[in-house]
Parts: sequence; structure tokens; C-alpha cells
Amino acid sequence: MSQQTANTSWGSRPSKKNTAAAPATVATLDKFVNGGQEETARLNVEIPKALRARVKARCAMEGREIKDVVTELLQQRFPE
Repeated sequence: MSQQTANTSWGSRPSKKNTAAAPATVATLDKFVNGGQEETARLNVEIPKALRARVKARCAMEGREIKDVVTELLQQRFPE
């Protein structure tokens, strides 16, 4: 086993000076993670299997994601 010497440094204690900057940093990280887009939330709905198959097939043919198509339809139906 090795023994520590009196000169071993484990670093300094974290400073409390930067705590005010933490929310801005968190917001910046969230924006980076989301690709600069708006924060999202999950929406679960049950639809008939046949409809899901048609939507999935059409989206695949168009090279689009289902979530993008659903978002577009909901924005048309519920404009700001």
C-alpha cells in the first residue's frame, strides 16, 4: 500500500461564487442538447393499428419522422 505525503493535493474546495451563473449554464446546455429547439414533452395516444401502419409507411416513403408530421398537424389544428 502506498502512503500519502503531506504535500499531496486533492484540489481545492468548489467555489460558491459561480452559483448565480448555474441557471444560465443549465439553460445553455439544454439548448445545446435540444439542438437549439424548443423544449419538448412526450404525448402518448392510442390509435388504430391500421392507421399507425399507414402513417409509418408514408413517413418512411417521405423520409420524415412521425413526430414531425404529428407536430405539423397539431400546429395546423391548434395555431397560436
